[in-house]
Amino acid sequence: MQRPCHPSFSDGLVPLHPVTAVANNFMAETRVSLIQRVRNPADEVAWSEFFAIYRPLLTAYVRKRGVSEEDAADVVQDVFTRLVSVMADFQLDSQRGRFRTWLWRVTQNALTDWFRRRATQGRAEQEWADQQASVDDGSPSNEWDLLYRRHILEIAVERVRVSTVTATWACFEGRILAGRPAAEIAAELDVSTNVVYVNASRVLARVREELAAFGEGLVSP
Repeated sequence: MQRPCHPSFSDGLVPLHPVTAVANNFMAETRVSLIQRVRNPADEVAWSEFFAIYRPLLTAYVRKRGVSEEDAADVVQDVFTRLVSVMADFQLDSQRGRFRTWLWRVTQNALTDWFRRRATQGRAEQEWADQQASVDDGSPSNEWDLLYRRHILEIAVERVRVSTVTATWACFEGRILAGRPAAEIAAELDVSTNVVYVNASRVLARVREELAAFGEGLVSP
């Protein structure tokens, strides 16, 4: 009998601890992308979900750029204010670039403007310019990409988990997330190894679907 293929996460993407609170509150009830839905500034439900998903990511990134916790809240609020104004014209087009990159540009502009407002000495502004030189060339840093992709992966995995039968999830969690032998998982669940592979593959496919709704995939080009 031909051995089933082993689905797995690739490109170094290892999911962090799930963002349970966000994912439990915002299950995907439509296949329409959230990014498309927030193009409508009057869609309060979509914007509430969007804010809950992206605020932790933006806060973490801004803090990594050396902004204090208090000031980071102001910068992130500025980012969302800008997004409300420009999302109506945003077109999700993979040929032109990912939402991830576009969001980074909006965030970087908000960061730059914040520092210029705060800077009182030319030397301080030059120090900021030197610090940002590596990420201000029109493309996001590896740090942003990694932070973004891991965060969205957490959301996608947890969304699938809360809507998956426990035994089915156990196959995915054991085989894909933990990398355990299928035979070991099968023995614990009293099923065949083929069932473990099939269930793991099905759940993985659903994770991919969730990621697609964010314009992302398990492997980035």
